[in-house]
Amino acid sequence: MVTNMAITFKYRGVSYTADTPQEAAETTARLKEQEAQSARKRGWSRFMSKYGSEAEQLMSRMDEELESPWTPEVFQSFIDRLGPPQQAALAVLVTRRHVTDEELRKALKVSGNQALAGVLSGISKQAAALGIPARAIFGFENLRNAGKRRSTYSVADKFLQIATDMNWPSPPGEERI
Repeated sequence: MVTNMAITFKYRGVSYTADTPQEAAETTARLKEQEAQSARKRGWSRFMSKYGSEAEQLMSRMDEELESPWTPEVFQSFIDRLGPPQQAALAVLVTRRHVTDEELRKALKVSGNQALAGVLSGISKQAAALGIPARAIFGFENLRNAGKRRSTYSVADKFLQIATDMNWPSPPGEERI
């Protein structure tokens, strides 16, 4: 009859008992990982307490830089999915970089913000269908002045870059093939 003897071992001055050598190894590995996680959390906390929101903003910008969804193929697929009003809205944004809701409504010949929202919603829906967040295309900010709501729209940097690289929108009289 074979009896298993418990294995007793120490890690960082604390005694542990395991039934098998494999269990002892797994327990040691788990303790080391917990210690490493704890050290990372302490380091992160010190870093954040020292640099705070500056660090968060920098990390956010770095994430945006690294995670561009735009390739020539994805861009063309996206543009091909859009209707004429959505393409026109993006053409205005790419050309002007940022516009007010009033300027965008005038360029698109729509009467109100509800109609404008429909056009912009179409852009967002087609982007979502390709797994692209709307903020990778355009951003907006709502402002109030004398009780009147105003919105400003701006093209996302990465979208502007791919549109420029793809020569989109084409200059008047020059159609894309």
